[in-house]
Amino acid sequence: MLKNKICTVTTNLAAPNIFFAGTLDQIDEDLLSVTLSNFYVFLSHTGIVSQSAARDVTDYLDTSYDIICGEPELATPEDDYQDSLIQQLLDELAPAQADTSANVGNRQLINPQNYDQAYVITVKLADFKPIASRMFVIKGSSTIEELAETVILMFHGNLGHLYDAINEQTQEFYTQSADFVPGGMTKVKLDLATVSLLNEKDKLTIHYDYGDGWEFKLHVQKIQPVTNEKLPHVQKARGYGIIEDIGGVGGLEQYYDDYQKGQVDPDLLDWLGGEAIDLNAVDINELNQLIK
Repeated sequence: MLKNKICTVTTNLAAPNIFFAGTLDQIDEDLLSVTLSNFYVFLSHTGIVSQSAARDVTDYLDTSYDIICGEPELATPEDDYQDSLIQQLLDELAPAQADTSANVGNRQLINPQNYDQAYVITVKLADFKPIASRMFVIKGSSTIEELAETVILMFHGNLGHLYDAINEQTQEFYTQSADFVPGGMTKVKLDLATVSLLNEKDKLTIHYDYGDGWEFKLHVQKIQPVTNEKLPHVQKARGYGIIEDIGGVGGLEQYYDDYQKGQVDPDLLDWLGGEAIDLNAVDINELNQLIK
């Protein structure tokens, strides 16, 4: 990160000071602030830190932080202190890691009773108004990976970023990552687990693009026999969805306000391909083409 110039980043969330080894001619302070802020947002999505802690870090970085430049020995007095903090963090994460390795191999990935059934699911984009929502049907034999990709596509995501899913009832974390899971959760492989594992009234959260931090809230409405309808299939839709790389919900809300006032920035309009996107408009036929 930053051309391997960072020697140590403190784990003290109240004061995320940055220590550098070597002499740097130029330091982009804004880049450092944004990089660390986004990193803590990512940690909050994985459950390592709370969302409030991530917001505290962002607020802190907006006001002040310390950068120490110079020869490697300048950071030496802090080494023992930093190492102890890092070890403390690793010790706190260790129980979650132990649970993960023990549970993944024993997890049933198919529920035969629901495998050949159809799932009616509602989903909405979290924390954004006006509401963007969908009702769709998907086969129980589909993987959780296919479920997540279907949701992202039907909200106009392009699958260009990482994603994961969490079942809030069973505390299962569906992911491809081999590194960690949120504390207290069981890791299940995203591409092996099937939708048939879900029960009626289960609630899931799909995270997409850890930088922009999109969240989609899913609710299993009912499980029913499969019809002749090709699945997955969108039945109802409201609102356009997301705009990739716009800056998450905050950026999307700003764009929506500007669009409503007829004041979309010309540079942003050019970035969108020359034509503004109406976030109130949605075409179900288009959505069904996207998820084929």
